[in-house]
Amino acid sequence: MVAFKYEVNRQQVNDAQVVNHKAFPFLAFDRFSQSQLNRLSTQLDREQWFDYTAQLATHQRQAEYSNLIVNRFDLATLDSCAEKLVTEAKRSNDVWTAITERPITIPDSYEPWLRIFGLYPISSQLAQSSINTEKKRILAGFNKPTTEAIQYQLTSGTVGERPSLTQPQIAKWFNEAIDASTVQWPQLNDDQISQLYHHFSPLIKVETISYDDKPGTVHYVDSQQKPAVNAAKPAIYLHYSYTQLYGKTYLQLNYSLWFANRTATSSLDPYAGKFDGVLLRLTLDHQGRPILLDSIHHCGCYHMVFNFSKEFAFANTNPDTESPLIFQRTAPKESVESIPAWSITLSHGEHMIKQVKWLKEGDLEADLSVLPLVGHSYNQLRQLPTERHHTVSLFDQAGMLPSSERLESTYLWPFGIPSAGAMRQVGHHAIAFIGTRHFDEPRLFEQILRPATQPQN
Repeated sequence: MVAFKYEVNRQQVNDAQVVNHKAFPFLAFDRFSQSQLNRLSTQLDREQWFDYTAQLATHQRQAEYSNLIVNRFDLATLDSCAEKLVTEAKRSNDVWTAITERPITIPDSYEPWLRIFGLYPISSQLAQSSINTEKKRILAGFNKPTTEAIQYQLTSGTVGERPSLTQPQIAKWFNEAIDASTVQWPQLNDDQISQLYHHFSPLIKVETISYDDKPGTVHYVDSQQKPAVNAAKPAIYLHYSYTQLYGKTYLQLNYSLWFANRTATSSLDPYAGKFDGVLLRLTLDHQGRPILLDSIHHCGCYHMVFNFSKEFAFANTNPDTESPLIFQRTAPKESVESIPAWSITLSHGEHMIKQVKWLKEGDLEADLSVLPLVGHSYNQLRQLPTERHHTVSLFDQAGMLPSSERLESTYLWPFGIPSAGAMRQVGHHAIAFIGTRHFDEPRLFEQILRPATQPQN
């Protein structure tokens, strides 16, 4: 295992989605895993944590193994070795003590030295009015009429047909998972999560006036030695995550769309460039019902939060940190047997969310055909096939997509975000220019929401 990691480092094919530590090459860490350490007191808690970090390491190891240019290792042997080490670690108080007494630090996505040289205290004050103007522009386009749109939906069979899950079935899964965890961490199995992806998949309407507005499959073009998006193969990329909100841990379903470009509106459009994309994240409560939707572009910009729950209300955010665009939406009126589908509309060119609504069962708009989106694991972006004997990651070792740089970075660098506007890998999304905030912060929503029974400060 150590030799494998050495070779990965030597060939510079490290996957940056999660963090490694040389003392624990069979584990990998993210912000959520590290946030849980002070909550875990029982042997069962620790085993769940080891299972989670071991799974992170398994996905990373698969990508790095596949991306090795010269490969003398056997993946099955590496996995078997890792499994044995995880089993031993679960039984070892010394390993747990080492992990908790010297927690692994997850690198920040901000560069302090950029803020120092950019005179951040002054720059942030000057930028506030521009940020507010941009928010007003986005809000003004919300719920405006949609024209020339194409509709898409994730499908595993007939287009528009959802899995035959019922709300009681979903609630049973969550109840069983929570009962198996002393900290109420709902760890569902892969098959259950796969069914949830399909059950909750949104009906996605995209205003379409060019090739740039068609979500596609990310692939590697060997003749050009760089990645691209094939819009002839509509696709959506899936992964799941967890968030912690006022003492409870919730499962999140993530849906990522990729577009070939963000269309230029002028010859010097600072936001235009190769690649664009939107990440939609649906948070489910302990009964498996949607309570929150939030979204970013793959560069980390335009964080939007939609609250579906009556249990939470928006709170006054820290004035020293840029607040997201927030929306209070009506909760779905679910029946006993099922939860209604939801739809989301994206604008053309800049792919901004301009509408979110709940649909009645089978309520597809009759005047629009529905194209199927092929569901891919987000992990595929970490190992794109090539014509050679190895794969390549879409992202570099800093978690960024090098060919997606934007002109806006030339004037946004004083806010501490390297190559602002460039597409980023999960785990590397800084989502505020003023202050610091990451999309994968485990307690992100506690900075934005408060219990509805708690008075506003």
